[in-house]
Amino acid sequence: MKIISLNVGIKIDNSKKVGDFIKSQDPDFVALQEVIRHLDDSVYKMYRSKSDIERVISKKMPYYFFGPQWITNAMIMGGKMHRDFNGYVEQGNEIISKYPIVTATNEHYYKKYSLELEWNKFYTEDHPRSMIVVEYKLKNRKLQIINLHGLYSRNKKDSEKTINQTKFILEVVKRKKIPTIIVGDFNLFPETKSIKMLDKKFRNLIKENKIKSTRPKFNDGTDKGENVVDYIFINDQIKVNKFEVFNTTISDHLPLILDFDIK
Repeated sequence: MKIISLNVGIKIDNSKKVGDFIKSQDPDFVALQEVIRHLDDSVYKMYRSKSDIERVISKKMPYYFFGPQWITNAMIMGGKMHRDFNGYVEQGNEIISKYPIVTATNEHYYKKYSLELEWNKFYTEDHPRSMIVVEYKLKNRKLQIINLHGLYSRNKKDSEKTINQTKFILEVVKRKKIPTIIVGDFNLFPETKSIKMLDKKFRNLIKENKIKSTRPKFNDGTDKGENVVDYIFINDQIKVNKFEVFNTTISDHLPLILDFDIK
C-alpha cells in the first residue's frame, strides 16, 4: 500500500496541481495538512482546497475524514486586513483513502476549536491545534493513521508546548497496540527534543533515509524552505518497501511518500 503526506499550503492557489499529483501517484491513503473547507459559496476560489482536491481524486478515493482546527472569515493583524477569505472557512487536517473508515476522531491538544479573527498574537501564542486519528480494517488487520500540523514557531525549535504536543501523541498511540503510521508537518527540526522523544518509540523515516529537506527552496518573509519539518513515523508493525521525498513545487512543502505493508 502507499500513503502520501503533504502540507498543501494555505497561501498558494494550487488545489488542481495537488489533486493531479495525488491522482498520478495512485495512493491508498493521503494525509493533508493546512486544508481549507469553505462554508460559504462566496469564499474566494483559492480557498476551497478540500472540495477541489476531493473532486479530482474522489473516483478512486471516496472516503475521507476532515478535522478542523479553527474557523474564520478573515485574518486581521495590527488592525489591517492580512487575509480576506470573503466568507467563512475552516482550516484543518484531512485523510482521504480508498478504504472505508472504521473510527475517526479530531483531537485538540492546544486550545479549542474557535473563531479566529485577530491574529496579532499568532507568532507568540499560535492558533488552535489538533490531530486526526483514523482507523481502518484491511482484511484481517487494523491500521491506524495519525495526521497533525504541529505548533508553529519561526525557529522550529522546542518549547514547553511542543513537548506537550509530543506527549499527547505518545498517549494517543498507547490506546491501541495496532499498526500505526504518524505523519504531518511538525514545524520542528530533527535535532529538537520533541522529535527525539518520538525517535525513541518509532522509526523516523526522515532520519533513517538521511533526508536533508522536506521543503522546496523559498523565502516568503515568514518562512524559509530547504529544511526538514515534515515527518513519517511508524511502529514495528509496519514494513517499509520504499520511502521518498518527492521533488516538486506544487506546494511550499514536499510530498512524503511511503510504500508499505502491514506485518
